[in-house]
Amino acid sequence: NAYEGSTFILHGRPWKVVKIEEDSLLVSPINEIGRVPSWVGEDIPVPFEIAQEVGALRREIVEGKDNLKYPCSRGDFDSIVRYIKGVKDFAIPSDKTITIDVHDKVVVINACFGTKVNETLGRILSSLLTYKVGESVRMGSDPYRIILEFSRQVSVSDIEEVLLSIEPEGIETLLKMTLKNSTFLKWYLIHTARKFGAISEDFSYSNIGTKRLFELFDSSMIMEETLNKVIWEKMDIENTKKVLKEIREGKIEIVKQGLSPFSTSFDINRGLMLPERAESVIIDAIERRLEEKEVFLVCLNCMNTWRTRVGRAELRPKCPRCGAFRIAIARSEDLTALNEKNANRKRMKNLSTTASLVLSYGKFALLTLAGRGIGAKTAARILRNYRFYELKTSEEKRKRLLKDIWRAELQYAQTRGFWEK
Repeated sequence: NAYEGSTFILHGRPWKVVKIEEDSLLVSPINEIGRVPSWVGEDIPVPFEIAQEVGALRREIVEGKDNLKYPCSRGDFDSIVRYIKGVKDFAIPSDKTITIDVHDKVVVINACFGTKVNETLGRILSSLLTYKVGESVRMGSDPYRIILEFSRQVSVSDIEEVLLSIEPEGIETLLKMTLKNSTFLKWYLIHTARKFGAISEDFSYSNIGTKRLFELFDSSMIMEETLNKVIWEKMDIENTKKVLKEIREGKIEIVKQGLSPFSTSFDINRGLMLPERAESVIIDAIERRLEEKEVFLVCLNCMNTWRTRVGRAELRPKCPRCGAFRIAIARSEDLTALNEKNANRKRMKNLSTTASLVLSYGKFALLTLAGRGIGAKTAARILRNYRFYELKTSEEKRKRLLKDIWRAELQYAQTRGFWEK
């Protein structure tokens, strides 16, 4: 069964489920196979103390204290020593050092904190960074790393700033808020609701959307029990507090660097490139969908309103009644506002903004505003990178515009749950 964030192969190409609607799936092609999982399943967790001991061993080897004190052969131990000492030009993550390694859109935080602490930190960090950058952030973790995947490059300083801003004493409350916005909590919530008898044994998670399910059980004993179960089984509040305090006090050093061998050992850089042909097919399909979209238009000169499909609009849309070019794209509630004496200022401003975009970019503004979840502000941000003449004469520029619309639609689909909350 598909779920948001899951991947599958179709026509020999990898795809990711971005959003599940009642009667459809919104999917996007991905460039890699074997991407970072949202959850590592029921693997036996590595305790905080063991991960710290691994970190201490690394530090001692770097310091030259390579005395054998473990039940292994000298040859095996020496191979570990050679590996660690062979890492040049990079800081070695240890019990006293965490590294923030950055490469392109991937950030790896090497931290010897164990399975549960890294899961706790990763969940909180990915949620806070989602709010900060305004885009969904994928997260994966293991006992020695936290991996964050962004849709664009981010500043390593932003990662450090968010990490240092987390209040140790407030992480339990923050974690509960974070988990309530996470898709994976849905499966635990359904399982708990079945135990309580709130839903039938044959209930399928595909029967209801995540947001609706959370609304049904919000502030209930079932939701509280689910959160407590996940935090107890998968997280480590006390040791996470300890780690955050030591980072703030400078007892644990933060080092920012490029992708080191300790990061690449997570196997994040193995992938399969998507053929360009697949992208061109998707772009063509998006263009057809946008051109078939029916829109409401209103002339802000004579207040004449009419409907049309984007594909039928002129390059420079004008009012069929008065010939004016100040044409706005409107929703039904915007049209209602026009007929009210005290029209909503926000809606009137929105109409004025879309009219300015249509005046500057013509039909291409209609095409952009027809995108799912794309309002006047987002459309303005997309279109400011183009000029009308370029879009009119260059197919390459038009394709690039469609790609930008596609990215904005995906971003909206991925972050819509946060805005709906």
